[in-house]
Amino acid sequence: MGVELEEIDIKVDNPGRSGIMGFGGEPAEISVTLLNAEKKIKSKKKASVDKKDKKEKKSESKKPKAKKNINKNEEQSSIVEDSENNEEVEKLSSELLDYFLSSIGVVADTYIREDSNNSKISFEIEGEDSALLIGKRGETLQSIQFLVRMITSRQLGRKSNIQIDIEDYRRRRVRTLRNIARNTAKEVEDTGEERTLEPMSPVDRRIIHVSLSKNPRIITESEGKGRDRFVVIRPK
Repeated sequence: MGVELEEIDIKVDNPGRSGIMGFGGEPAEISVTLLNAEKKIKSKKKASVDKKDKKEKKSESKKPKAKKNINKNEEQSSIVEDSENNEEVEKLSSELLDYFLSSIGVVADTYIREDSNNSKISFEIEGEDSALLIGKRGETLQSIQFLVRMITSRQLGRKSNIQIDIEDYRRRRVRTLRNIARNTAKEVEDTGEERTLEPMSPVDRRIIHVSLSKNPRIITESEGKGRDRFVVIRPK
């Protein structure tokens, strides 16, 4: 600007962030304002306001107050903000998924499901090697989803509701678990003896509990510790 340091005002608009693993980084943004020029602009604006002050006061008494538009404006701004937030989550999550897939040498394509809503973004992974990403009882898939959620939430400074599915595995898994729950419950009712299911993740155990919660003739309980925790179905 060709002036001394004392003649300008420096303001940090955005301190930036370093990112994690090269993702979510942002450069800093700084505004530099010439102080003398700012004073002149302010004085001109003040003079113009003073001249029109009396006219504006008279006209204000005649203008009706716009009360009804407040809620609509707030709703519209909220929708715009949610859309912008989702775009940030979607972009960063997509980059992370591509990074993980390329790092482990898996050939697969990533899509965003059409049924994604405002509160959740659902990713679908398809490809020849996609089965490797599911893992035993979906443990690898769950780990990938956890990592993407954690990094995205930390980088954006807010909770990121992301769901990742592979070849429609999650939906198929839910159907399978519900069938296992119903069939095992029938065995317990017929024999009067309890049955123990294989160790499951907290998500899978919850599906079993919810599926049989309305059956008045049996009860379900989780037993065991850590990764070996399982569901026991007993006669009531």
